[in-house]
Amino acid sequence: MGGWKKRFWWKLALKVIDALLSPTQMKAQLAPSTKAKATKAKRDAQIADILVGATVPTRPRLLLIVGPCSAHCPDAVMEYMAKLAIIADDISEKVLIIPRVYTAKPRTSGMGYMGILHEKDGLFKARKLHLDILENFGLSSADEMLYPALVPYFCDLVSYFAIGARSVLNQEHRLVASGLNVPVGIKNPLSGDLEAMQAAVNAVQKPHEFIFRDSFVQTKGNKLAHGVLRGAADAPNHKQAHKLDMPIIVDASHGNSCKNPLNQRAVALEAIKNPNVCGVMLESFTYKGQSITDPCLPWPETKELIYEIAGV
Repeated sequence: MGGWKKRFWWKLALKVIDALLSPTQMKAQLAPSTKAKATKAKRDAQIADILVGATVPTRPRLLLIVGPCSAHCPDAVMEYMAKLAIIADDISEKVLIIPRVYTAKPRTSGMGYMGILHEKDGLFKARKLHLDILENFGLSSADEMLYPALVPYFCDLVSYFAIGARSVLNQEHRLVASGLNVPVGIKNPLSGDLEAMQAAVNAVQKPHEFIFRDSFVQTKGNKLAHGVLRGAADAPNHKQAHKLDMPIIVDASHGNSCKNPLNQRAVALEAIKNPNVCGVMLESFTYKGQSITDPCLPWPETKELIYEIAGV
């Protein structure tokens, strides 16, 4: 659909490049198998148990969200996930691994790589990547909720959504997150302000009525919303988990690692000693220098750290 579309768009300076399939249409083209649906449901329940502290004897004790900073190359991501899946099965009684598959990247300056969602047929590529990981490795993944309107394209495949530091103050993110039935991790803003993160978590946990896409909708509130300490722009804050009365996940990268991927090990191992911390996030890829956004921990160091976290 080329050209400057009339009627609705004529008042906006937006040139329609192409029409998108609806979520229903895309889900029909890229549908999970019955087995994959059952796997996703089981993992959703396990993740919820960890976050709410359910006393299930066989439940893992920690969440570990780990993977590339950005899922820029599906082939490379699948190669990484093949390695991760082996460890995920090995430590499943102690740590539940959620692959980090971030298909959209926020850019502070508006420049730089913005994720495969912004490539040609990017929405299709992103859904297919989540689906392939679930079907091939039995791992439902995590993605960043950068565009709330796109959540319906992924909600049947993704087990964890993150609201990033640049979006935590956005009302639409909070409202849509309140209608999800999977956990939403809400990061502190770049300023490091914990009160802003706490306010966002409180808002997401409450019911709301609002306009979403082409409908007026109502939500029940998301009780699985929780805080994610990612450090400020220039300082760590992972040691402040005890100040917060909610489940906390520590992002060992970003401000907490001072942008040095090797520092993630010390941050993660210290964080899991805090009883208020129910999981950690790591930025990791197969090879050093493979990431085209933030630098990531290479696979050998990642593998060693995962086993340390699990206490194996």
